[in-house]
Amino acid sequence: MTDLAARPVAEPGLDEELLAEAQRQIAGNSRNATLNEALQRMVDEEREKRRAARERLQHLVDEGALDFSKLDAADE
Repeated sequence: MTDLAARPVAEPGLDEELLAEAQRQIAGNSRNATLNEALQRMVDEEREKRRAARERLQHLVDEGALDFSKLDAADE
């Protein structure tokens, strides 16, 4: 067992008011469930933002607004 595995997990300093508000909004029945749900929502939201940005970028490329072939000319 490593030193890290033997140490107890320390809970980071949490904003208790923020956690209580999250529990009310998420209807989490425990601190752990609330934190896991909040983290999952944040990860899902960030993934969706990246997906939407990729779609917008692809649309610009498809419409010809971005011409990557001109990058090669810039290096010359």
